[in-house]
Order: sequence, then structure tokens, then C-alpha cells
Amino acid sequence: MTMKLPPEERDPLAQAVLCLAKASIGREHMSLGEVTRAVGTQGPCLAAALLVLPFLQPIPMLGLSTPIGLAIALSGAALVLKREVVLPNRIARVKLPSTSVLKATEFLARFEVKLKPYLKSDRDFNSNSAERFSGVTIAVHGLLLALPLPIPFSNSMPAWMCFFASLTILFASRKLFFVSVAMLIVNILFWTALVSATILGSSSLVEWLGVTL
Repeated sequence: MTMKLPPEERDPLAQAVLCLAKASIGREHMSLGEVTRAVGTQGPCLAAALLVLPFLQPIPMLGLSTPIGLAIALSGAALVLKREVVLPNRIARVKLPSTSVLKATEFLARFEVKLKPYLKSDRDFNSNSAERFSGVTIAVHGLLLALPLPIPFSNSMPAWMCFFASLTILFASRKLFFVSVAMLIVNILFWTALVSATILGSSSLVEWLGVTL
């Protein structure tokens, strides 16, 4: 499998993607801890963007979503605190197939090459406010992703939120910031509807069973 990355002058995102790709070549597995350490200075955002990729599809990935969701949540917290991502040993030891890590890095590399010209950094972009917003939303939606719910879109909705929030910082893009805000609204509506349906469904079940609480 070959990496097609932009040549010559690479920005920190491309450098981190290349570093992670090199670290995964020739290995069967990589731990979550190794992934977060390999991404360097772009750690929290790139770690979240990378780890969330398998969950962008609608089918929940039970068993895998919990440790990765917690790792993403910790990445968001690290972004808010302006620190490197530090994972508990139990989460850091979780193994990922190196082929999956390599495919994810290839995706991010292609994404950067094709879309970055349209998402140029804004000089007056308030990075501190955006980092706080993105960090909090990544942390909260990482926890939602960690919930072991066998419900369609229960992984993908928070995953897309974390993905756009991460890219907002990586690209310093006002356009992606507005996309993140829109995705946040969509997530609020989704989880509100899910909780409401659960409450109404439970009430209907209790009433059908004739149970008095």
C-alpha cells in the first residue's frame, strides 16, 4: 500500500500524517497510545480526527466504540487544556490493525490535498475560542460515542461532530467552524429525539404491562 502525499513543503498536519503512516508500516497492530504519541504537536485534533474515521458510517461498532470514544473524549479535554493527549494504560493498550491506521492516514492525506485549497486559514480566525469550542464538543461527543448503544447513527452522529470540530482547528477554517456549529445542532436534535423516544417507549411499555410505579 502506498501513500500519495503532497510533495515538498509539508505543514504540521501533513508531517504528522506522514509520521503516523511510517510508524504503522510493517506492523500488524498499533496501540491507541502509540497512535496518539505518533501525531506529535497536532496531537489532540489529529488523534480525534483519525480515530473517529471508522465510525462515520451509520452502523454502530460495539466493543470498539467504547475505548476509542473515551480516547477521543480525552483528546478533546487535552485540546481545552492545551496539553498532549494522555491515555490511561488500559485504554492506551487497546490494539488497532495497522492496515486500518494506514488507510485512515491515507484518507486524511487525500482530504488535505483535495480540500485544503478551498479551506484556507483565516488570519482573523479566533483560534482560542475555536479551540475551546472544539475541545468541549469533542470531549462531550467522544463520551456519546463511547456509549454501547446498538442504535443506527448512535456512533456516526457524534463521530461526524468530532471530525468537523477537529478539522476546524487543523485547518483554522471559519467555514468548517460554521459546519461544526450546524453539526452540533443536528446532534442536539438527534439525541433529544432519541432520549424522548426512549422515555415515551418506556412509558408505553410500562402502561401496556399494567405496572404501577
